[in-house]
Amino acid sequence: DGMAPANRERRNELFGISGVRANYPQLFLLNEEGKAEFWGGWDRLEGVNEASGLPLEVLRANPEVETWDTAFHSVVASFD
Repeated sequence: DGMAPANRERRNELFGISGVRANYPQLFLLNEEGKAEFWGGWDRLEGVNEASGLPLEVLRANPEVETWDTAFHSVVASFD
């Protein structure tokens, strides 16, 4: 909970990483060194979610379209 007083320092650290303040949701991933990296906010989450429902032939014809599988291929083996 970003509003909890106990999380204030971490929240401000994450805002510094994303460059975005008080705009939710914000998704962060921890890299191999354990450092948080900003993945995206609502617009990216929504876009990836919508694109993930597109027919496979559309996705194959448009490889630049980001889906859950392409966004997290290095994190999760498969979403099947």
